[in-house]
Amino acid sequence: MIEIHLYGDLRRYIGQEDPRQDAVALVHARSELTVAEALQELGVPLDEARHIFINGLYDPEGLGRKLRDGDRIGVFPRNMTMPHIRLFAPRAKRESLA
Repeated sequence: MIEIHLYGDLRRYIGQEDPRQDAVALVHARSELTVAEALQELGVPLDEARHIFINGLYDPEGLGRKLRDGDRIGVFPRNMTMPHIRLFAPRAKRESLA
């Protein structure tokens, strides 16, 4: 299973608008499934999804990433500012350092 955590206005697409509750959807892992495809299955318009975190790492190319069983995805909307985003190295840079 893949956990998709939705934040801000995106929460409404899975019927969890109460900010005191987690907005988490579970998606079955399948071969070649991307973040974008998983979001589309949930009814989340891709033009509203802006900041993607995969397993705790910010990924500016996140929508196109292929998912694996056990992945945890965080998705923040376009209208939610994230001034701290510069503190996170993009995923590609982190992987090249390993």
